[in-house]
Amino acid sequence: MLTNLKQAILFFIILSFETSYSQSKHESVLDKVEHYKNLFDLDCAKEKATDNRGDGNPDLYGTRNFRTILHGVAYRGGGNNYYHSTNKRSNKNPLPNDGLKNLAKLSFDSAVYLYSVNFDVAPSKTESNNGNVLNYYQIGGNNKKEVRTLLEMTYESIKKANKGPLYLHCWNGWHQSGYISALLLRQFCGLSSNQGVDYWKKNTDTWNNGYDRIKTAIRDFVPYSDLIITDETKKAICPCVDAPTKEIEMELSEKEKLKSTILTKVPFARNSTDISPGALTAIDEYILLLKNKYFLDVEIGGHTSSRGADAYNQTISDKRAKIVYDYLLKEGIEAERLTFKGYGESELLDLENNKNADDKNRRIEFKVTGVNLEVQFQKNQYEVPQEAMKQLLFIVELLNANSEHKIIVEGHTDSSGDVSFNQNLSNLRAKSVYEFITKRGVNKERISYTGLGISQPRYSNETVEGRNKNRRIELKLSLDK
Repeated sequence: MLTNLKQAILFFIILSFETSYSQSKHESVLDKVEHYKNLFDLDCAKEKATDNRGDGNPDLYGTRNFRTILHGVAYRGGGNNYYHSTNKRSNKNPLPNDGLKNLAKLSFDSAVYLYSVNFDVAPSKTESNNGNVLNYYQIGGNNKKEVRTLLEMTYESIKKANKGPLYLHCWNGWHQSGYISALLLRQFCGLSSNQGVDYWKKNTDTWNNGYDRIKTAIRDFVPYSDLIITDETKKAICPCVDAPTKEIEMELSEKEKLKSTILTKVPFARNSTDISPGALTAIDEYILLLKNKYFLDVEIGGHTSSRGADAYNQTISDKRAKIVYDYLLKEGIEAERLTFKGYGESELLDLENNKNADDKNRRIEFKVTGVNLEVQFQKNQYEVPQEAMKQLLFIVELLNANSEHKIIVEGHTDSSGDVSFNQNLSNLRAKSVYEFITKRGVNKERISYTGLGISQPRYSNETVEGRNKNRRIELKLSLDK
């Protein structure tokens, strides 16, 4: 009887152990993928479970910038040494021991350190308190053989339900881990060369200026035909990835029409301050421009021919400017955006002494005197937002139409995060707008840019809405005197 009882207890212990052990096993790859999706709650490639300081999911402490590459198969990030709560060390070191143990506890099969220095301080294996073992490798990924090894390790995790995920990491989780991740996404999720580079750029937390070697390697990568997965598996493991920003361009006919509107000149009859029906059409077209380009300030300038006394011409030019000014106010253009001035006969378009010259000179002109354009950016992003491109294309045409205009681009951030990081980010935001404009033919001497970091908030950093608005660039007009 006692023997039977001992056997029953032993069987119960073994059954309990096997049941506990089987909880970390999965019946299928899809089951494994679903398990880790639920565990980390990361749908898209850009989402993080731990931030740059290692805060976030406590089960992943010891990592930073932890992100999905392939659900349930491969993840990326950095080693949280620099911001670690205890035993801080250089952030150029491999994962701290608690980071390794936490990954082992979550049934990760392997961690891979993607650099060739400082690995002598790291253990090759780590066992968690629940008995799971994590293998730790040093594979740089800087040649075809190493890339192939990483692809094969990933492929094995995709094919085997009970093979835990890989954690691929570098120092901060941006550059080298992003490079290998881009190759994995190209191999297993079908990203194109441009999509791969775009993914890398958008997930380096803005520190991607230069790095031509990495960008070229991502573009040149050719997926291996013997490491192909099914569409069903691809659908399960591939995260959502932001589509590359598609730049909007302006048709030639649209450019010509815009230039004509910017340079609108409204004719007046001799000795008259009345707006003719034909002139009204041109003014209405300019009003529509002002309503669409809410960031423009404009001077309405009145002009006359050279006939008549100077004092008379000054008076009638003042009246012409004022009547058009009043009409714009009546049509809903804000007074603070408008000024008016009479120039008399001081700025003649045609110096000939004939009727044609007089007709040209009796006019109203609109002169842009201020540009106050803001462009908001997503957190940690600096690429020109697609929704802002039409306004920036207008700035291009404005500069093309007015040779005396210059533009200053100022970059800003909210107050959250590291000061030096924000300074760099603000500079990159300003530079991206500068490059958007100059690559469309505007002389670089007519546009300048600067990053102002957190130094000039326009909105309150105490609210989410205010911080969202402070992540911006401002374009300002500089008139060349």
